[in-house]
Amino acid sequence: MQLTSTHMVNTKISIIIADDHRIFLEGLKRLIQNDSLKLVGTASNGAELMALLAKEQADVVILDLNLPDESGIQLTRKIVRKYPKAKVLGLTMVEDGKQIAAMMKAGASGYVLKSSSSAELLDAIYRVYKGERYLSSEASLRLLESKQNEKKEKAVADVPLTRREQEVLRLIAKEMTCAEIARALNNSPMTIITHRKNILRKLGVKNTAGLIRYAYKFGLAD
Repeated sequence: MQLTSTHMVNTKISIIIADDHRIFLEGLKRLIQNDSLKLVGTASNGAELMALLAKEQADVVILDLNLPDESGIQLTRKIVRKYPKAKVLGLTMVEDGKQIAAMMKAGASGYVLKSSSSAELLDAIYRVYKGERYLSSEASLRLLESKQNEKKEKAVADVPLTRREQEVLRLIAKEMTCAEIARALNNSPMTIITHRKNILRKLGVKNTAGLIRYAYKFGLAD
């Protein structure tokens, strides 16, 4: 990657990598060998990383989330508390939005998926070194999806329906009849009719169309 003026630095950026995948680590070490980056050490677990940080000053710590002895989230908290000048950049295969959010909340400056390009990783290193927060395009998407799912889950939690009533509402949204729902849930048709009446009353709607609109609004429909 050719450096642009955006990426120019006056001194070499000191890098520590913590990752227990040897083949990936070797490739990462080769990527970092350039005029503006300096690899000062590698670690394969959390204990080695903390021992290394006690001896070597690092501007950026590239950290995998799944180390053998400790999670990257726990290690991030330790690093930002004990070595506040070091920027933590998560580099991992973990695509779960909740994990990404937890990593950033713990104090990480950036998060990049291992599926990202070399150019994107280098861009992330330079940006977090300058004090910016960085999420790769894929990580940003996963985080957005997670936040949207959390909103849906909260909406479902706020719905004044029992779990069985929510199940009935989901099936109503699939345009199933009371008889079909009864068979699917192993209930009698009269039980499903009673559930439907209770749902109508609780939600304050008058008909099936109102139930279906409610189901989609609050994420209760597939």
